Amino acid sequence: MNWLVGIGAIILSFGKTILPLLKFGKFGGTLLTMGLSVWAYAMLYSWQFSIGLVLMIFIHEMGHVLAAKQKGLPASAPAFIPFVGALIMLKKNPQDAETEAYIAYGGPLLGTIGALSSFALGYWLQNDLFYAIALIGFALNLFNLIPIHPLDGGRIVVAVTRWLWGLGLILGLILIFYLQSWILAIVYLFFVYDLWTRLRQENKTVDVEIDVDVSADLFEQEGVLIPGETHRRTLNYDYYCDLHTKLHILQVKYPGIGTIYRLEGMNHGVMGVELIRTTHPTVENPNINMVLKLTVIPEQRLTQDKFYYQVPLKKRWIYGIAYLGLAAVLGIMMFVTSTLIQHPTIGG
Repeated sequence: MNWLVGIGAIILSFGKTILPLLKFGKFGGTLLTMGLSVWAYAMLYSWQFSIGLVLMIFIHEMGHVLAAKQKGLPASAPAFIPFVGALIMLKKNPQDAETEAYIAYGGPLLGTIGALSSFALGYWLQNDLFYAIALIGFALNLFNLIPIHPLDGGRIVVAVTRWLWGLGLILGLILIFYLQSWILAIVYLFFVYDLWTRLRQENKTVDVEIDVDVSADLFEQEGVLIPGETHRRTLNYDYYCDLHTKLHILQVKYPGIGTIYRLEGMNHGVMGVELIRTTHPTVENPNINMVLKLTVIPEQRLTQDKFYYQVPLKKRWIYGIAYLGLAAVLGIMMFVTSTLIQHPTIGG
């Protein structure tokens, strides 16, 4: 009965964190799909190992849930899919790459802690079952660190550099042939399609016209001539994201005048600004009316443009070191655990 005592110890070790979240109304589907997954895995493995496997997946997913909660983003309870794993759904998308990486990292981090707990029980009880559960836990979390969307690794590296997706393309292809994994092959195809779609949309822009009223006194004070009514010219502008408010801000500048227009909370990324028409002051309207043409990134691409991925250099290093460090720990523990297993204990 050592295995039963050990599984209970794993549950109790995470009880203060996880059990308060297990309200049946929210987690009824989770408990049902967990039970279904245990039954499905038990057709191939021992039911003791199947319970441990599902528990490892559950701890991993709860890492995402808790990380999302810390960032103020509500998440659904985990839903299990036999032979595929489990997933959660965020009810609100992250607004920046750092938040996306933080939530993604929570899964393999807590999952690694869960696998280490099983490893400690295996060492304490000298029971290969817990070594086997720990080994599958280490393997699952290391697998999820492959830098491919939608795996956790693909989401973590957005806070480091998206160039690591290129490494994911190479590594994923190698692992598909080495592991003969149809699940990884499907994930890989989705990743390639997503990258292809991003590249196709990279140069897609639309033009938007806006009316801007500028005080004629500004031109008079600076001694700058008011442009002709049909005069066209490209205008300089500043477009940036305030890292504190997370608002996109546009400031349009006219030569010799300075800022003539400012807008906060842009829903588009701006690629260019051009003056296309000017109406001179009249008695009814003493201001200069300028029509500006903004070349913008469509709104649906806002979360994909460069502002989404603005992460301070210090935090890029932190996430990079944390990512590589966790992968190294998991790789080492897989090797150590596999050498300690004396005989198979997962068979049915």
